Amino acid sequence: CSQLVSACAGRTHHPALQHPQVKVCICVELAARQHKLPLEKSFLMKLAGIPMKQYKTAFSVVESLLKVKNIVTMEQLGVQFSCSSHVTRATRIHSFYSNKINKRQREMGHEPLDLDGPLYKCAALVAAAKMTRSKTNVRDFCTTLSLSNVQLDTISKDMLSFKDEMKEQQVAQTFAQKIEARSQQLNQNSNKNSTKEEDKLLWRFYPTGALQSVYHEDFLEWKKKMISLAST
Repeated sequence: CSQLVSACAGRTHHPALQHPQVKVCICVELAARQHKLPLEKSFLMKLAGIPMKQYKTAFSVVESLLKVKNIVTMEQLGVQFSCSSHVTRATRIHSFYSNKINKRQREMGHEPLDLDGPLYKCAALVAAAKMTRSKTNVRDFCTTLSLSNVQLDTISKDMLSFKDEMKEQQVAQTFAQKIEARSQQLNQNSNKNSTKEEDKLLWRFYPTGALQSVYHEDFLEWKKKMISLAST
């Protein structure tokens, strides 16, 4: 801990860090985290003597300064907060959301955002729980990881706004896998009607199921969209 305090001494002009006790509290928390030791966060906040918002900002500054950013995996969060059953779904939500947001950033000529922090992963776990109508203790997330309840709620709702797109992409990827497997099988058999057979297989999964022909214009457009989604 003393090494961390010495390392950040005189290296930042952030207002909150002008108070020695704040730097000490932050370094104590970082040291406890690195050694995976339990820590009473509420007591630490009292010792720091500044509002939580200022403390979190100062903490991020010191974390960046010392290059000790904590990388928390979705699996670790699932175990820590007893919601491991949501990890797989939350991982898909987080990945889709990150790709969507950063694609938008690139289109606007901006740098990609770092969405790998605990805030976005916890938001994905909350969103996953809501999708399955399960409950999660949001207060535990916020208290343990010093997260903002408002931010967590806002981001999880934003993630849920892409629910239909995520489902459509997942379905498309499943179809693509089935079609690829079927194509390989048909190619091995040297079937000249492979394309027609692939269309027949895909047609079985078409939403309406009421087409007279697999070459109906609407079906072909839908097939094109499915292939495009599966490749993203």
